[in-house]
Amino acid sequence: MSARFLLPLLLAAAASAQGAVTLRPDYAGVTLPPNIAPLNFDLRGAPEGATVTLSNGTVSRDFGPRVRVPPRFWRELLQAPAYTITVRDGGTTLLCATNTVAREAIDPVLAYRLIPPSYENYQGMGLWWRDLTTFREHPLYTNLQTSLTQCVNCHAFNQGDPDTLLFHLRAENPGTLIYTGKGDPGRKRDFKDGPFFASGVYPAWHPSGRYIAFSVNDTMQVFYYANRDKIEVLDTRSDMLLYDVEADTAIPIETNPLLFDCFPAWSPDGKTLYSTAAEPGFPSIPEEKEDRSRQAVNGYTNLCYDLIARDFDLAKRTFSKPRVVLNVSDAHRSVTLPRVSPDGRWLVFSLGPQGVFHVWHHDSDLWILDLQNRKMRAIDELNSKDSESYHAFSSNGAWMVFSSRRDDGAYTRPYIAHFDPATGTFGKPFLLPQEDPAHHDRRMLSYNVPEFAKAPPSRTPRDLRRLAEQPAAKAKTAD
Repeated sequence: MSARFLLPLLLAAAASAQGAVTLRPDYAGVTLPPNIAPLNFDLRGAPEGATVTLSNGTVSRDFGPRVRVPPRFWRELLQAPAYTITVRDGGTTLLCATNTVAREAIDPVLAYRLIPPSYENYQGMGLWWRDLTTFREHPLYTNLQTSLTQCVNCHAFNQGDPDTLLFHLRAENPGTLIYTGKGDPGRKRDFKDGPFFASGVYPAWHPSGRYIAFSVNDTMQVFYYANRDKIEVLDTRSDMLLYDVEADTAIPIETNPLLFDCFPAWSPDGKTLYSTAAEPGFPSIPEEKEDRSRQAVNGYTNLCYDLIARDFDLAKRTFSKPRVVLNVSDAHRSVTLPRVSPDGRWLVFSLGPQGVFHVWHHDSDLWILDLQNRKMRAIDELNSKDSESYHAFSSNGAWMVFSSRRDDGAYTRPYIAHFDPATGTFGKPFLLPQEDPAHHDRRMLSYNVPEFAKAPPSRTPRDLRRLAEQPAAKAKTAD
């Protein structure tokens, strides 16, 4: 027998001898929604004849080492507040775990971009949505639908409304597709005009649905040759704009060339706009992209972003001067991706060594800030030894999805965790369930920007393609 096949058998035998029976994925001791699809798993380290019993005290069923739970039995299992997973070999119990079933349901749809492990090529990229109550996955829009060479990215819903949607197309026939609600035929806009050196990039819908905040970024990639991190994505310049959907007008929020402003996020009441901001310490921002890139590369280790906030006057469409909410740059740390819980009390962010693209930083973690008392802590119950980055709350605030590379260090995959808004604590996270638990191991794609939605999108890929193939119109600008 070749070493390729012998090594896994030896490892499994060693684990079994030590009593290290585990589930793959690790679905032991988790809190799960009452409407989630079955958490199927395989046993690791168990003897060949081991059996698995799932029981909630009323219904019970035995399985072999490959646990594929029938949907009907799964629904019956989740009727109780908890169920047990028991692994036995004859009369010996090898593992016993209890999973808690929360009372709060999860939003039934998760949308994400599937992206191959490349840095310059974006063929075969698209937006997809998954029915979390089943295993069905559907395309929303992919660049295989058109003959154009397009990068598809930065999708966003307004408070989980699947019909209030936007996403960007880049490269050929670029523009931002914006739908303001059900029945809206949509529009395609380009914001690069007047005071804006580029079009909108990272978005945040105002809760009213009338406004969208965008950061305006000029980014570049730098590749490492002797570093655990493969790549660094750098801002060479960034500003902030507000798009008035009703007036079809783009309004400057921040155009200071010496303040890098990125990743906007609204408070649930719409009165505060959070973002991350850095003062790069450069004497000026060169006009030539090559000079800016060189300057950014030379100073990237000192480019650390703090959490800032601006008060927003809805009637006047004006903002206060930015104030620092969380200063981490003095400790040579950097904040990115602020997200406020639906009750307005908690703000979760990713913290890393520098920059704002922590998905590439193996040492980035999720942190939580109590906006009432300004205390913050690392979310140890979610963090791993690898990158934790993009995260989003469910509409009821009881669940959070986040991106993690804990499985292999290479691919981001979505993990889901229960959240207690009274204490600001999370339950043990679990990997997005699949009908075949080995699906994630075989899928050589990263899940990018996971976002919840309250219902399936009503628009079809064909609907989106019609708008995507139109040229983008320039939005009006206000000084």
